[in-house]
Amino acid sequence: MHLAFVTVVLAAVLVPSLANFGGDIATNVTQSQFECAVNYGWQFVIVRSYHSYGAPDTNAPIALAAAKAAGIQYRDVYHFPCLTVDPIQQVTDNVNAVGASNFGTLWFDIEVNPSPGCGWADPMTNCNFLQSMIQAGNNLGLTMGVYSSAYEWNIVMGNCTAGAEANLPLWYAHFDNTKSFNDFSPFGHWQQPAMKQYTDADASATLCGFSADGDWYPN
Repeated sequence: MHLAFVTVVLAAVLVPSLANFGGDIATNVTQSQFECAVNYGWQFVIVRSYHSYGAPDTNAPIALAAAKAAGIQYRDVYHFPCLTVDPIQQVTDNVNAVGASNFGTLWFDIEVNPSPGCGWADPMTNCNFLQSMIQAGNNLGLTMGVYSSAYEWNIVMGNCTAGAEANLPLWYAHFDNTKSFNDFSPFGHWQQPAMKQYTDADASATLCGFSADGDWYPN
């Protein structure tokens, strides 16, 4: 992601009052590396589970298992959609590859897709595609959310309100290195975010020998 837990209502995953600092990853991370991150305060992790080029990320089940073994209780996944793969099929493939019981929330990563043959189309088409993925997730009984930034959302989705109208929580990106929502400006009809990606280079992950974005949500 520039990429890149928490379920809001603020309900299913956002409840634990102390679980407010962690990161998202797009590579494999070992148990010992996760244990190191826990020592620096990580309480949750979000693992890429679907590639931008239209296939499940085979590292995801391994990383999720390592995070669980390291004592990270809250584990989510993020899905980078490919417009040319059937929306129902790709959500189903993702969940089958990871295992629905191995994660809390599936976050749809909405940003410009650089992979050949998988790029987004016009905002209306893209919005309808997102609605189809959300419906697929509902059919599978998933807890879902949306990851994006105001800039990326406006480019890809325009005035689309599908995520907010489906009551999906928003995880937004703004690399100001600040654990605060004071910088947030509404977009996509979301008036309040659930979580923030505040840096694309989490310092504790670097010290532990892996790369991760830093994420935060308030108690």
